[in-house]
Amino acid sequence: HGGSRPNLTFQPNNITSMEIDGEVNERTRLIDPVSNVYQTNASSSEYGNHYSSSATKKSDEQTALNRILQQTASNIIDVGALECHTLEQHEYIERVRTYNQRLNMVPPQKIPNRVHPEAQLLCDVPAVERILSAQPILLADFNLMISSTQKVVAALSHIKVDHKEDLVVPFGIP
Repeated sequence: HGGSRPNLTFQPNNITSMEIDGEVNERTRLIDPVSNVYQTNASSSEYGNHYSSSATKKSDEQTALNRILQQTASNIIDVGALECHTLEQHEYIERVRTYNQRLNMVPPQKIPNRVHPEAQLLCDVPAVERILSAQPILLADFNLMISSTQKVVAALSHIKVDHKEDLVVPFGIP
């Protein structure tokens, strides 16, 4: 990045501040929150004097609705408005190199142990002869397991999702 451009960043206490260093990181806002605000004003004079009590109620409801709409709009990330940045080969290689360098700087005791003994399929079993010489499971138990498994598979194959309404609902955000 050549030059210093300001970036809005999200702080833990919901205060936005400007970064002058120009680096994009995990706290950089993707969309300018100012451009994401949708406002509609309603006043009681628009409805006439004889509807003043209901107009005030409608105005309060409209204000509450606008507040919910603004909060929702500020929490939505418009993926279509984002720039598409594809990594070139040299950028990808540079990121891999940087990642590996940073990973090598971490002390070994801080790297989590990814091997969990309870998740291993093959492991050392003490007294194998005792397990192998034990009585096999009963045929009735085996048949019960097979029939239960077949019932579960049949039940899962009959699961159907009925489309009742749209999953994504537009809120009228310009």
